[in-house]
This record gives sequence, structure tokens and C-alpha cells, in this order.
Amino acid sequence: NRRLLAPKKIGINEEIFTVDLKKGEVAQGPFEGKPDATFSLKDEDFVKVATGKMNPQFAFMRRVMKINGSLSAAHKFTPDIFPKPSKM
Repeated sequence: NRRLLAPKKIGINEEIFTVDLKKGEVAQGPFEGKPDATFSLKDEDFVKVATGKMNPQFAFMRRVMKINGSLSAAHKFTPDIFPKPSKM
């Protein structure tokens, strides 16, 4: 399952990352081929989702996060796949 993350407004200071859940890899840049699902959201909203401060389903329903592609594949993309931030 491959996911593509992109900002809410494509083309404005965009950063694209590809997350490959099968390989457990993250790479900066577009996915070569067709991703299972593409997520579009602002940086600050991504951080909230990744840190568990915002529920991904809530973000989707509130249109904070847009998803294109397979919703069943997107459902597997949850905050628990991200490493927990280190405490300093």
C-alpha cells in the first residue's frame, strides 16, 4: 500500500512525500506509478493527525484532509504508524 501526501492547495509551497507501508519507507517526492490513496492536507493538520491530536476520520469529515483513491487503503493509514516523538 502506497500513499502520497500533498498539501491542501496543490502548487503553493507544496511538499510531496510518498509513504510505502509495505516496505516501511518514506521518501520525499512523488510516487512513481499509481498510489493506492493520496492525502492532501496542510502541514499543521498533518502534524496533528500524525501525533494523534486530530482523528483522521474527523479530519476527513471536516474536509481538513482530502483523500483520492481507495478509501479502504486510506483507512489503514493511522497515527499509530508514525514513531512517537522523543521527549527532551
